[in-house]
Amino acid sequence: MLEQPQDVEALDLLDSMRAPQLRSLLMENLSDRFMRQIAFALFQRMRHSVQLLSCINGVTSHEAAMSQLPEVMLAGVSELAPLRGRMLLAIDGDLIGAVVDAMCGATASHPFERYELSALEARIGKQMIDLSLATIQETLSPLAQLNLTPIAYENATGMLAIADGQDWMICVTGIFETALGTGTIKLIAPYAGFEPLEAKVASQSGLLGQRGADAGWAAAIETLAETTPVDICFELARVTVPLAVFEALHPGKILPFALSPEAIAVSGGIDLFHAEYGQNDGYVCCRVKADGPTEGDASMADQKERTTTAGEKNMAPEHERVELERIQPQTRGAPAITGKNVLDRVQVALTVELGRTQITVKDLRQLRHGQVVTLDQMVGEPLTIFANGQKLAYGEVVAVANDRYGVRVTALAEDMDAANEAGA
Repeated sequence: MLEQPQDVEALDLLDSMRAPQLRSLLMENLSDRFMRQIAFALFQRMRHSVQLLSCINGVTSHEAAMSQLPEVMLAGVSELAPLRGRMLLAIDGDLIGAVVDAMCGATASHPFERYELSALEARIGKQMIDLSLATIQETLSPLAQLNLTPIAYENATGMLAIADGQDWMICVTGIFETALGTGTIKLIAPYAGFEPLEAKVASQSGLLGQRGADAGWAAAIETLAETTPVDICFELARVTVPLAVFEALHPGKILPFALSPEAIAVSGGIDLFHAEYGQNDGYVCCRVKADGPTEGDASMADQKERTTTAGEKNMAPEHERVELERIQPQTRGAPAITGKNVLDRVQVALTVELGRTQITVKDLRQLRHGQVVTLDQMVGEPLTIFANGQKLAYGEVVAVANDRYGVRVTALAEDMDAANEAGA
């Protein structure tokens, strides 16, 4: 919480949806590949070591992409036909100088401040641009047959522009290392220009496999299913009683309802399945049933439905306007509102819980009819009674009329829990 008022900028939760994708899936998968191919092609041409140190991908504005170009460089511009727009490929003057030095037989680097390209460096730089664009064209050929022949060369950054300043550009930067120095090759292309190509890739499980199975994703989901626990409780009875009955609850009192012959598995307030209950190795257990509810379960459902219906009747429709009567002075001798009248009208939902268990999402998904689930409840331990979801009391099973079973309250939860903590 802010203790004093401060100027806070509004949070736009949809901002990321309005901006273009920060990473182009197409270039993310292909850029490292063609940059490595460029390094290999340069090695073949100059017969000196050329290694790709890193490949950086991003989406930025045309103005920002142009401002990132080095002061001394040579750039080539080519059409993206049949795609839309133009592509720019710029090679750092330091990288061109290192390649020229290697081709001329230099054996040691002499770093110096470079202000412009020599005639030889400009000629070799054009060949490097042609070689790089041809390599990119070959890499993209399985997806689209492009003709990336340069239509212009430029060594002044102020003269370069292939789109409007606010247009989004895919910007790929490869950092190369040679024996005589390092430098960069930067590729800039319009983001919108690659939409037809991405649409083509998306329509087939092609080079990027957008629709193919993602083994990593499937493995991660499977791991989560094996480790994520789900809490399940098994309820034996559900009933709504007036608040007056709830307040009169005391040890020895038999609750005014009978237990169901089957338990209902509940998780997160949702009924999952029915189960027969029994015991195994000293613990209460339940056998999963795939068929519908029995007569006892139907009565539990009826009780729940009656509770819901009663609640709906007490709620006024949203469109109906209720006029409140003006409060009049109470006449002498008129009946007063008593606590008992209020308590008789308020309903409390009581549930009796047989026990609980915790299983993984994977095991829950694989449950079948007849499987046995062991609960955390030992045979002979008292049942837990809840009121509106809060632990209220503990009880024991007793026989009631017509061969049915009920629950007699043995202790309030607060007293028994406190005694257990003191004993521990």
